[in-house]
Amino acid sequence: MPAAQDLPAEPMHATRTLSDNVYRWLRDQIVLGKIGPNEPLVEAVIAEKLQVSRTPIRESLQRLAADGLIVSHRRRWIVRQHGRDEVVAIYEVRMALESFAARFACQRATDAELAAIAAHCDTWSAGGPADEFVLFNDRFHHLIVEAAHNPRLARVIEQNHLYYFNEQIAGHYRPDEIIAAQSEHRELVEALHGRDADRAAELSRRHAEEALELILARLF
Repeated sequence: MPAAQDLPAEPMHATRTLSDNVYRWLRDQIVLGKIGPNEPLVEAVIAEKLQVSRTPIRESLQRLAADGLIVSHRRRWIVRQHGRDEVVAIYEVRMALESFAARFACQRATDAELAAIAAHCDTWSAGGPADEFVLFNDRFHHLIVEAAHNPRLARVIEQNHLYYFNEQIAGHYRPDEIIAAQSEHRELVEALHGRDADRAAELSRRHAEEALELILARLF
């Protein structure tokens, strides 16, 4: 478990339930790699760190299990360690989902939404650190998913991003890999502005495929 100083300094979001806040905190700890694969999640320890009862923690753990982030092992919860075949399956789904999102964005996005995607793409400056590129990249793809105007698809894509290896690998991109990824982003922006749905879909699929190749090379 992360040290106490890793807990959020600000009060938990007032508009969410306590269970929602505990869930989001635990989820972020896992996705960002602060709680690693096969590490245990002990209700009593979490309750003491977050100063909450065990009920919202128990509810949050059930939600994390439904997300596929944790599993029950010998009567306790541990962070799930994904094998190579599972990672491939997850990214094959991502290829399909993000390809459709790009296609729909070409067909449904407003001119203002396309302009916002292009403007965000232009905010990245070469030579920036990898951790900042992770945030930039997430926002870029989120804008495309929003522009697809399919809330159900957006929810599934968001859930499919909740795996620790996404952030861990993205945070260790080499400078040349960041340059290549940004070049692909610009190509995608051009396809979106040209309303070229086939090209946008193929670029998105290829982008996810290359991310998979990188993960397999680094993790396996």
